[in-house]
Amino acid sequence: MLEALIVLLSPILFMPVMTAFMAYNHNRSFWRWLGIGFALPYLSLFVVMFVVHRDQKRLSHQPAS
Repeated sequence: MLEALIVLLSPILFMPVMTAFMAYNHNRSFWRWLGIGFALPYLSLFVVMFVVHRDQKRLSHQPAS
């Protein structure tokens, strides 16, 4: 019973932590993205990937000063 519970809860706990880690590595708030990850477990990974991609694209198109 406990093993089944661990297997079922692992992805639900892993997704928010992974989302927050990705966001933190790109200068975003760890705790905010952890909350978003718990609210939207699977969708949050796609959202953070989009935000990071958009930021990198914006930085690459800025002229160096």
